[in-house]
Amino acid sequence: MHLIDLNDGGLTCTNGQGEMVYEQPSIAYFDGQKLLFGNDALTRVKSQPQACASQYMGRLSDETLASPLGEALNHADLIFHHLKKMSAATDIDECAFLIPAYFSDEQLQLLLGIAQAAGLKPSGFINNGLPHLGVIGDRDNFTLLDIGLRQCQLSSVSVKDTMLANNATANFDSLGLFSIVDTWLQEIANVFLDSIRFDPLHSATTEQQAFDQVLAWIGQGQLPQDARISVDIDGYSRSAEININQLTAKLAQQLDQLGLTDATHLVITPRAAKIPKLAELLEGRVASLSVSNSKNYFEQAQKLAQTFEPGQVDRLNACPILDSGGSPAQAQIADKKPLAEQADKRSATHLLGESAATALLDHSFASFLDEDGLLRPNTQVLVNGLPANQAKLKHNDQVSIANSSWLAIHVK
Repeated sequence: MHLIDLNDGGLTCTNGQGEMVYEQPSIAYFDGQKLLFGNDALTRVKSQPQACASQYMGRLSDETLASPLGEALNHADLIFHHLKKMSAATDIDECAFLIPAYFSDEQLQLLLGIAQAAGLKPSGFINNGLPHLGVIGDRDNFTLLDIGLRQCQLSSVSVKDTMLANNATANFDSLGLFSIVDTWLQEIANVFLDSIRFDPLHSATTEQQAFDQVLAWIGQGQLPQDARISVDIDGYSRSAEININQLTAKLAQQLDQLGLTDATHLVITPRAAKIPKLAELLEGRVASLSVSNSKNYFEQAQKLAQTFEPGQVDRLNACPILDSGGSPAQAQIADKKPLAEQADKRSATHLLGESAATALLDHSFASFLDEDGLLRPNTQVLVNGLPANQAKLKHNDQVSIANSSWLAIHVK
């Protein structure tokens, strides 16, 4: 089965053997005749920004584009064409999607329809925090950091007993790869103005040249000690030496918005770790920092994907911990939520909050559940948005009381 990792940062696909068969940034460009995606589009993002579009993977909507890009009139069209481009290059059929935890079920219904229209056969969706567990050796709670093109996500992944849950996510729209590069470009422009009285950002052509060079640093994962930016205009080359300490200081200021006061263990994705100095700056802000490994990530995701039932497209928010050598066929999924509407009459055993599944008999629920796990009479509990009219909670019931809410799940 192919695995497709889809988010604001990029579109990545591995085959059943774990080999990377497609990896491109989530950005599109229309050259007047055809749509180009990924790295081909990045080379035009500054020189021809009106013909480029990003955020379509991160927002996952049918939002209309400010300017149509050929046949693409909205974000959904761009997702469709990008998936078609990937499918043509990789010969994908059956697949599972790895998706950010903040995607709603309604958004996944849209993605399911787009994927099927593109000729794919999705078997399910996996919250992308779940396959990262192997990074933390002691199986403690951790926070996952990923940085896309236009936004950054902090996702809470919690372990309780043998259960793993990935639900709570905070998005930072002002911190993405483009905002980091733009901040560095402004610092670079200041150096040019101070040294040779030339602004490389004044022209779209020279701004694209400077952008490409900074992006190459990120691709290499480090800032060169003798960092220098050169731009060519009208047959003349202009260059300036860049102080990497100034760039590091600018990045540190941007990272301040993350807070991270509650993050004991921070796991960062390989994509985020490639941003020069980022891991080094974050290391001093948390008790423990680890960089996820792409190979292990997709191996664990493949095990989770093998648990999806044929003919039923599910969304996986939580699961038992999978040992690295465990058999996928034996995994009992804790919260495998069908996207299609269907009645699930199994009795609930746990309530799943933002980060962990807790047994119904836990004393923290005593205000509305009795010692047998039954709803207490005359308690102001909402089940699926309505006053409770049942004694026992069922799997997939949405439970709310006061300012708290949970998803009722059945765990074997």
